[in-house]
Amino acid sequence: MEIEVYKSNDNMYVAACPELELFSKGRTEEEAIRRLEDSISRHLLAQEKRAKAQDDIKDTANFYSLHHPQIH
Repeated sequence: MEIEVYKSNDNMYVAACPELELFSKGRTEEEAIRRLEDSISRHLLAQEKRAKAQDDIKDTANFYSLHHPQIH
């Protein structure tokens, strides 16, 4: 993933990850990047949890379809 850093008009730094559409701001370039990295980590963890939950729902639906075919 590519990270871009810009200096804004208010002398703050903005770090961006266009691929994930995530942005963060900091007083220094390092702070903006660190905050963005934290946001990326939280974002990816949330996606992983969401994918697991969807898999669990599919597994549960398959189980009930096999054991209770009249219920759909």
